[in-house]
Amino acid sequence: MLVALAGLLVVVLTSTDKSFLFGGVLVLVGSLAVAAVVVIGVVRRELLGHVEYVNEVVERGVVEVLPPGRVAERLLDRVYGPSPYNQALLTALLGGEGRAGDGGDLTISEHTEIDFRLDSLDDRSYHLVIEQRYSFRNRVPTSKVVIFATSEPLLRDSIISGCRLPLFELWFVREDPDKPRFEESVEAMQRSIHVGLEYADEHGRRHEVPLSDPRDVIREVKVQEWGKYLTFFRSDLTEGLELDRRVYMDRLRIFEIDLHALSGSRHDVETITRLTISSTTIQNITDGFSYWQAPYPCFVEQMTFDTSSFSISENPDLQFSIKPFAVTGAEPPTWNAGKGVAVFPASSWMLPGHGVAFLWRPAAWS
Repeated sequence: MLVALAGLLVVVLTSTDKSFLFGGVLVLVGSLAVAAVVVIGVVRRELLGHVEYVNEVVERGVVEVLPPGRVAERLLDRVYGPSPYNQALLTALLGGEGRAGDGGDLTISEHTEIDFRLDSLDDRSYHLVIEQRYSFRNRVPTSKVVIFATSEPLLRDSIISGCRLPLFELWFVREDPDKPRFEESVEAMQRSIHVGLEYADEHGRRHEVPLSDPRDVIREVKVQEWGKYLTFFRSDLTEGLELDRRVYMDRLRIFEIDLHALSGSRHDVETITRLTISSTTIQNITDGFSYWQAPYPCFVEQMTFDTSSFSISENPDLQFSIKPFAVTGAEPPTWNAGKGVAVFPASSWMLPGHGVAFLWRPAAWS
């Protein structure tokens, strides 16, 4: 195009015809304008492409270099506005505070399966048998699992956000006002719990421990130590934020399992790659539901609910329903009759506070 414009310019300038000269100048100016627009368009498109590439490289570099907590903190402050309450949301979203650059302080289960079994005990209660299988995205750097057992709804709703430990479980026992069973249920849980794991030793080699009884390697945490496990029991909190542990002495018990001792190995347990926990709790039939709640970010692949041995004498015909309480679980529950094993293919991420409820009711109520 530039060569053609140059030739046209020579012809116009060497012409002696004024009308031709004037017309040629107009054509030349128009051609130059068209050429300028084309060139500017090409240059602009190339520049935009380079800018997008540079932005992508810079953003990817920043995300990869900065600790996950820093990245999420800036994003939450921009979206929700700066607030000290964003920290709880950040911790729930990431599965930890995210201060380590490689994400090594985050607990995220990318493969999670939960099995429920309900076995009737008497007219008022039943055994809830749960097996939880976690497979972690990053190796979790710990050799301990902590279990919180409580009958206090306030603590049930606060422990997940108040715990900063990498691996923990929460047992909630709803008290029967006519027949308190918290201590009885906790003792039953201690006798029933089994733990299995896959871990890496100090040399990075993987080892597997089958489901085992941890009663010889479990210790109960003293009341004076509660602040080390739950932030709201710390004595250095601002006045009014600390909970008085004396109020909850008969409604909370904390247990710590030493996974290194459980493994029985001469190798140190450095990081956990997979964890399985099974336990049995005593629950009230009159509650009308049981549930599982994610202790840290979990991609839940499926859950099973076995009601083969579950019945209510005065209402032999029951209906059951599965209701997720998560971002993607807003649809109304569907009730189905008949006992047996129900499979719920969740295929969804669940953050702390999310979970799945399993409900039952007499068929006559439908």
